[in-house]
Amino acid sequence: MAVMEDLEKTVDSLLPLLKPVEGAWQPSEQLPSFASEGWHDEVKGLQAEAAALSDEMLVVLVGNIVTEEALPSYQTAFNRFRGMSDSTGTAPHAWAKWSRGWTAEEKRHGDVTRGYLFLSGRADMKAVEDTIQHLIRNGFDTRAEGDPYRGLAYASFQEHATKVSWHQLGRLVGSVGAARLHRICGLVAADEARHERVYVSLMREVLQRDPVGGLDAMRDVVGRAVVMPALTMTDGRDNRLFAHFAEVGQRIGVYTHRDYAENLSQLVETLGLPTMCGLPGEAARARDEICALPGYHKAFADETHAHAVRPIPFRWIFDRKA
Repeated sequence: MAVMEDLEKTVDSLLPLLKPVEGAWQPSEQLPSFASEGWHDEVKGLQAEAAALSDEMLVVLVGNIVTEEALPSYQTAFNRFRGMSDSTGTAPHAWAKWSRGWTAEEKRHGDVTRGYLFLSGRADMKAVEDTIQHLIRNGFDTRAEGDPYRGLAYASFQEHATKVSWHQLGRLVGSVGAARLHRICGLVAADEARHERVYVSLMREVLQRDPVGGLDAMRDVVGRAVVMPALTMTDGRDNRLFAHFAEVGQRIGVYTHRDYAENLSQLVETLGLPTMCGLPGEAARARDEICALPGYHKAFADETHAHAVRPIPFRWIFDRKA
């Protein structure tokens, strides 16, 4: 707790990475304006580009949107980390300001992408909305158990994963001519990159102040499969919906096992774990175990890449198979 209190000065210095509201992009700027005379042509243009999206791209887009829309669960999780919580909802300390500012920026991601999906006419929006409601009701557990070190380690990994997923989906949709969606994916990925920089910076500060506790927390988070935010998603019919969505993402290269391994690798290097020295026995073992993980996951990625997965029907896309 002393470390978390000491880190408040660092958090305060990082708050400018949250963009001022007046200079931030907003969902309405990225979507057709129904206040303009040409709104009909704008909608037709959006639908024309969305028609080029494959069913696999649509499934990954919907899965990403559902993940973003479970934002209330993520802010709730943040507020459980000791030393970081906003006890009143308007607390003036730096951790609380970051939590609220981060949430405010993240809120736009689900708004803009769900707006695009709705206007595209390509998805069963009732099925999508059912999935969002189920996911928020089912909840989300980082397995951090309120430990702030684990929370920062988790966020450092997960923000990178989300950034990669949106960036690579944007690349794919751009390749088929979906320019508006390509731009939207880029905006979301850029936000995630800024947020990642904050969490990684704070995790680095933790390791400098308390390497034993920080390494133990990191090993606990990444030493087993990192739980994904939308793990408990269901559309009311498919209780393995997250796994099926993830398999489609793996197949078309949006977020793969190799991306997972590379995420771990860059985190290990960015935090400077390989060069940490002078550690007591258990901390040194934790560092070595963490540094070995990327190689293990890369080998696992090569092995799983060879296995084909049979397409299944998704309620999101009117039971077409993907």
